[in-house]
Amino acid sequence: MSYVDAYLNRDKDQINIVERIDGERVYKTFPTTYRFYYEDKDGDYKSIYGRTLSKFETNNNKSFQKEKKLYEGQRLYEADLNPVFRCLEENYIKQEAPDLHIALFDIEVDFDKDRGFAKPDDPHQRITAITLHLNWLDSLITLCLAPKDMPFEMADSIAKKFDNTVLCETEAQLLNTFLHLIEDADILSGWNSEGFDIPYIVNRTEMVLSKDDVRRFSLWDLYPRERTFTKFGNEQQTFDFFGRVHLDYLELYRKYTYHEMHSYRLDAIGEYEIGEKKIPYEGTLDQLYNEDFEKFIAYNRQDVALLSKLDNKLKFIDLANVLAHANTVLLQTTMGAVAVTEQAIVNESHKCGFIIPNRPYREPHSSGAAVGAYVATPKKGLHDWIASIDINSLYPSVIRCLNMGPETIIGQLRPTHTEKYINDKIYKEKKSAADAWEGMFGTIEYKAVMEQDRGVDIIVDFEDGTTEEMSGAEVYSIIFHQNQ
Repeated sequence: MSYVDAYLNRDKDQINIVERIDGERVYKTFPTTYRFYYEDKDGDYKSIYGRTLSKFETNNNKSFQKEKKLYEGQRLYEADLNPVFRCLEENYIKQEAPDLHIALFDIEVDFDKDRGFAKPDDPHQRITAITLHLNWLDSLITLCLAPKDMPFEMADSIAKKFDNTVLCETEAQLLNTFLHLIEDADILSGWNSEGFDIPYIVNRTEMVLSKDDVRRFSLWDLYPRERTFTKFGNEQQTFDFFGRVHLDYLELYRKYTYHEMHSYRLDAIGEYEIGEKKIPYEGTLDQLYNEDFEKFIAYNRQDVALLSKLDNKLKFIDLANVLAHANTVLLQTTMGAVAVTEQAIVNESHKCGFIIPNRPYREPHSSGAAVGAYVATPKKGLHDWIASIDINSLYPSVIRCLNMGPETIIGQLRPTHTEKYINDKIYKEKKSAADAWEGMFGTIEYKAVMEQDRGVDIIVDFEDGTTEEMSGAEVYSIIFHQNQ
């Protein structure tokens, strides 16, 4: 029992889940569980802070919201958990990730000499070719249209030189065939497909076929959800599907590789990872399409073949699949970090029998200031002996070389002098928290210890529970001379 995707139907208070079991698609429906906990001395549940809680639970969202209002102003627990993630945790935790049906694809688009290249949100040019790789069939399939000035019979004879290549008579036939081929796909993926292939083909399908045909990209007869995202400072349109998951392989590559590339074009990544490149050509892609149709088909097929070979090596879609199931989130959720980490904490807390609190409420668009690292004021001019060092994994290395593991802690210095100094700066001199630390690279207590200052008394709280007042010099001696 392994899920692929889930959809919360708020109108019916139910969660629709699609599974992939033994190669077959299976649909499941679960009632939505709305639940929260509140503090009650006679309750049966424990928070992570040890407080006693009671539970309210319903399968009706209106009842849930009504009951929640009665506790307004009180601290609630798990009232803000994602109902879909809760359902996945309760029904799929520790389940193996499924063997997904993955469709890798790439589209080519016609060019207009007067209007130029078409943008995804205004797809005024026809799609001239689509190549797909279907992993469950291990097949590379190409759908294409003949150049406008080439007889259909000539174009068809060229297309037949390639395996599994179909010359379509119309763009409507091409799009219909594409939608038929992806019907059993769980995952759609392409290179930069979030910003181009997906929005272009969805908008073009509505333009050439119909708005109802756009539903075929999703399951449960749902329209894809339109959203915008910002890339390189520009706002772009894309679509999210329901039941069939789209993962942009370019974004997967950026997320799961830990090296910077000079270029993230498929050509450069293919050469770096597998030693293969796109098929080179002279002139524009439009010229290639109209003047060398055979090479144009080969070019489109090679793009998807590269994608397939990349995924065979890197297994990034499989990685996202395993991460999603290990943490009971959706596959597309793994493209972020916060939601996956939060759900992992929720699952572990529940495993230990604890309930977690709601997230702290923040006003929309609020920007609470946080004190960060010390930043020195730049000094204008040319300088000698300037260097910049960026060390990978610096903190773990420092912890190891300085023997700073938690098992080596013998006590802590109370920052009484530092707190007084900072508070005076903030409340008496009316400085900001950041300005209060101006010129300080450590606490006053730390400075007194390192300078072996006998005139500064420091309160030390030892790990055994005892407390002692010592000078900076005495603390220095304990740390560096007494072998403790």
